Amino acid sequence: MSTISKRPSRVFAMQLLYAMEITAGTPGECLPGVLQSQPIQDDLKKYGMSLVDLVLEHRKELVEVIEGLSHSWKIDRMPILDKIILEIAFIELLYKKEIPVKVIIQEAVQIANKFSTDDSARFINGLLDVYAKSHQMFIDQKSREE
Repeated sequence: MSTISKRPSRVFAMQLLYAMEITAGTPGECLPGVLQSQPIQDDLKKYGMSLVDLVLEHRKELVEVIEGLSHSWKIDRMPILDKIILEIAFIELLYKKEIPVKVIIQEAVQIANKFSTDDSARFINGLLDVYAKSHQMFIDQKSREE
């Protein structure tokens, strides 16, 4: 699957995580409703579910990273969708090394533009850019893949 075609997977993961957040449901409880409102191909669903699983597995670490970058903003003060978009992007930055950093950031910004508040894209771009630069992720993409 090319990186361009992963956007539906990211949006699917965002929608499922959002449904879980607002209903306090499990992935299994929320999945049928998300699939009913937004059908998705099996291969795209598989990648989206892998993102959801990784977010749930590493949520504590993600909260620490996001709060560390956003300084005085606690994660519970952020719009829910911003938090979820950031969690998905950080999962890809940290665990999906085959995806170029610029693609991950660009996708997160474009998804924020479409689904979140007016200021979200700028906020998300800023956090992801600071993290990537501070961890030298732009310097050598090939070393990310090793």
